[in-house]
Amino acid sequence: LDTMEEEPVLFERLQIPRTTHRVSSSLDTMDMSVKLNDGTSMPSIAFGFWQIPPEQCSAAIEGAVDAGYRCLDFAAIYGNEAECGEALAKVFASGKVKREDLYIVTKLWATDWHQVGAACSESLKKLQLEYVDLYLVHSAVGIDTCAGLDEKGRKIRHNIPFHILWQDMEELVKSGKTRSIGVSNWSCLQVADALSYATIPPAVNQLEIHPTYSCGDLAPWCLSVGVAVMAYCPLGSGKPDMTLEPVTKAAARFGVSPAQVLLRWSLQRGYVPVTKSVNPDRMKSNRTLDFELSAEEMQALDACDGGLQMKICDHAGEFGLPLYC
Repeated sequence: LDTMEEEPVLFERLQIPRTTHRVSSSLDTMDMSVKLNDGTSMPSIAFGFWQIPPEQCSAAIEGAVDAGYRCLDFAAIYGNEAECGEALAKVFASGKVKREDLYIVTKLWATDWHQVGAACSESLKKLQLEYVDLYLVHSAVGIDTCAGLDEKGRKIRHNIPFHILWQDMEELVKSGKTRSIGVSNWSCLQVADALSYATIPPAVNQLEIHPTYSCGDLAPWCLSVGVAVMAYCPLGSGKPDMTLEPVTKAAARFGVSPAQVLLRWSLQRGYVPVTKSVNPDRMKSNRTLDFELSAEEMQALDACDGGLQMKICDHAGEFGLPLYC
């Protein structure tokens, strides 16, 4: 598939508007937004709840809201939706924010491809919401847990084609359970295939992105076909991103933290970074990105990509498939 030749045809046939991302050094990130291909918009920075223990979710949600975050990123597999739902109810009851002030994301896990509607309803119940703003297919592979393992000890996949799965996702929009739908960890070919059959195209592809694992081909391609990109693990936890020379030099020049430089790099690349912290001061500083990296600084960070060995989340190992070949 020569995507560079196919893109103009794809846009004309599907009439998908290119994703727009407004970034300015003079604006606080709360004032910026990303317009999606379905006409809706989402905030340009998100606060995520992966690996936040259930007992810390209440403080995390209250702190995130107080710090100005308006996009909250959840998932069924994180195991903390119920606690997050209780915290959301308290925040709404306090009057700090209304439901319509927040952009809420959650995700369908690999084991629920056969029950998309029920899985979404369960997430809504736990989150104590009538709808979410964005519902993502969390994985590139579906797993049939009832089937056990095959003769080689591998997880068995659902016999559910992607286009059938996507029809069920589209039903969620039609039924009002979510306003937008998208994917996470999907490849170029999977996204391109979805754009060929979707009535409601995926609005977002959420990917692991940080300078040492930049998805330098996939993520820009997604943007080029009107699919917004959310960047998880933007600080490269466990990898050398925070100590890279281009990061520390830029941090010193602006008088900001390395984390702020990494998040700003993600924003200037056109992505929606999903940051996370349980420290109130870091929550605030991680969304105070009112500076602009130079073209030279961006190029220096782009050059730090270390390939697959720098990937944090190994879905190939998790699902027993060579997903990155």
